Amino acid sequence: KIATRPHKEVYCFRAAFKYRTSTWRDIEIQGEQTLGDLDRELRTAFNHDTFDHLSGFWKLVARGSGKQVRYREVAIGDINPFMGGEAAGVTVASLGLQVKDKLKYVYDFGDWIEHTLTLSAISDPQPDVEYPREAARNKPKRTYCTRCKEQGRQTVATWICFTCSEELGKEVVLCEDCMGLGEHEGHYREELVY
Repeated sequence: KIATRPHKEVYCFRAAFKYRTSTWRDIEIQGEQTLGDLDRELRTAFNHDTFDHLSGFWKLVARGSGKQVRYREVAIGDINPFMGGEAAGVTVASLGLQVKDKLKYVYDFGDWIEHTLTLSAISDPQPDVEYPREAARNKPKRTYCTRCKEQGRQTVATWICFTCSEELGKEVVLCEDCMGLGEHEGHYREELVY
């Protein structure tokens, strides 16, 4: 048998909320590390609960080119923070990704909080750096409540309503008062991460 060298290359992903692309994190992870490792780093970086809720990964395969690129989703598997899951042991290098390739990451299958991960670089590891790690993040830019803006007021939004965002095809963010209105009861929502 020929011994193979572990995949030490560092994969740098730009991870962003699907409906809030201005909120992003650059996550660096070595090829020999797993999607379980990447999941833990993403949960921490985006202030998701680290010990609850399933998550999952999909590879986004481009179909077509030009302005209207569409993607076919290829399921990689889910991750259970307590018991592993089918994707937990999959190494990043085994995905065969190239720069600009994309992954879909969903945290909490009930709320379906979707992220897009774009591979921005593959490089050599830096000395004395522990991977995975958050290498960079957006500067917080507060946004105003969608409903209050419609009424001519500027109130900082503290929630995003994923149900309304999906229905309207645009981001719907709300302040504490507007989120408390009955029309959002039962909607999938999450406190905003800036």
